[in-house]
Amino acid sequence: MFAFFKKKEPPLLLVKIDGKELCSIAAAEVPCEKTPAIQLKSNSVLELTDAKGISHKHELGEASGWFHFSIRVHPNLACQADCVITDAKEFDPDAFAKGKARGIRFQPFFISGAKVTNDQMYGQGLFARSLHFSGNITPGNIILSCECDRCRRSFQIHSYHSGFSNAGYFYSESGRFTITVSDRIPGCPAALSEPDQVDLAALEAKLPQAPDNSPYRYTNPFRCPHCSAPYIDFDTYPKNRQAEYYGNYFVGSELLRYEPSD
Repeated sequence: MFAFFKKKEPPLLLVKIDGKELCSIAAAEVPCEKTPAIQLKSNSVLELTDAKGISHKHELGEASGWFHFSIRVHPNLACQADCVITDAKEFDPDAFAKGKARGIRFQPFFISGAKVTNDQMYGQGLFARSLHFSGNITPGNIILSCECDRCRRSFQIHSYHSGFSNAGYFYSESGRFTITVSDRIPGCPAALSEPDQVDLAALEAKLPQAPDNSPYRYTNPFRCPHCSAPYIDFDTYPKNRQAEYYGNYFVGSELLRYEPSD
């Protein structure tokens, strides 16, 4: 008779937009997918909080319109979320396929209680973090929303496929800039291949300084734009460098290109 007074269990996952509940997922519903849609103005914030109070916040940036979300929780308590942004309340899957809509893929994470902990992903590349998938090409109209391992703030990036673009990439020491190099130039780190170390050193010596006067290096990490902590940490995981065949640059920045003078 006292069941009425029992404390309600918190949801396994609570999803909010700008502090207001968008949807929730109970433990009994897993595995499941929730597909809420909501019209949003620019600078909205998505927050996913598990039953232990661990939150993952993503700033949605300048995008506005109808956000069609997909929130998925798998049996291993991995959470994947993404959205497609359109001008219409009704979702048209062909609009995204035809490049008439934009998408955001949010960094997946493990909900508290999973056998895998999120810190096991710290410093790893985008394949390990399930922001890209081997054998599947990430469309150009998808933005990736990443979460810094240290300061926990989100940041949005574009990725380009260095193999299909025939252009390797280098990050600046500051982590703020990305420069591409044609794979016809000796020393270029072509996709899925180890560059010749002599040619690589010669190429690095020819590369200009980044706009903030920091040098470009093959092993420079891709850094958080807020606190500069390594996000893709090639010093800690050197074998990941040639496997990371997507080059990345921040939304709102320019992807630079090296043009040799000789």
